[in-house]
Amino acid sequence: MGLDINDVRFPIDARKAGVDFGEVVTLGRQDLNVYPTTMVKVLTSHGFTADAFRADAKVLFGEPVFRSLGAKAVDAIDFSDFEGARFVHDLNQPIDDSLRQRFDLVYDGGTLEHVFNFPIAIRNCMEMVRPGGRVILHTPANNWCGHGFYQFSPELFFRVFSPANGFEMERLVVHRVGPYGRWHEVNDPEKIRSRVEVLTWYPLQMLVQARRTQVVPIFATAPQQSDYTPRWEEKSGAQAASTTDPRANPFAPSRPWLSRTLPGVARLFHVLKIGFQIYRDQSLWNRRCFRPVKKP
Repeated sequence: MGLDINDVRFPIDARKAGVDFGEVVTLGRQDLNVYPTTMVKVLTSHGFTADAFRADAKVLFGEPVFRSLGAKAVDAIDFSDFEGARFVHDLNQPIDDSLRQRFDLVYDGGTLEHVFNFPIAIRNCMEMVRPGGRVILHTPANNWCGHGFYQFSPELFFRVFSPANGFEMERLVVHRVGPYGRWHEVNDPEKIRSRVEVLTWYPLQMLVQARRTQVVPIFATAPQQSDYTPRWEEKSGAQAASTTDPRANPFAPSRPWLSRTLPGVARLFHVLKIGFQIYRDQSLWNRRCFRPVKKP
């Protein structure tokens, strides 16, 4: 758990957009993995105070980052108090009523993927936020097998932070792990009526920002993947007719000329075609799913 430069830039963007941090709770105490000189440069370039990071300041944890962005109080919730967390609680278990609707911002810089009972853990995060407050997450997406229990899909968070659960998704960004990767805004699979899939040679992380709009029972209905729901709602009779109608495909297509005469070459072209389609549809170049944005 720790704040890298992406964890700093993302809240800066939120604060500049008008998000009031007020009372903040982080999942575990967040280490600060950014050089003080970099913190001063980034904060001051956006008009925020950086006094906590000047001169000989030795900042080990991330609380001063949130205070520099206007937070009045910054606390942590953790499984134990070994790093000085104010609230000691196992996120595998439901939170106490005293923590519900208590904070303006719940921030996770890399905890949820390590909690086995994810549905309860994410619901805890959602229930700790006041109406109008935010949940902001920085979590693994692709190619980080073994880092934690889980790697997550954008679809999961679009369905979790939904109006049915009293939330609206404000922003979801994917980026390459580290300080140099470009940010890409992710479109909601339900809105574009397509799965948002991506294959990369390097690990990806997600930055998620969602606002609580109202207090309703969370997960009263379990979230479902958006491309399955319309299929279930179709009439089963019409579906059966479309799959059993013998007139749907009366003749098998004939083999193309290249397949008949040069089968080896045809297979090579087929492999290249599949590779191109995967690159087109399942890379960050797919502009239907991913839109490059400038980092703050």
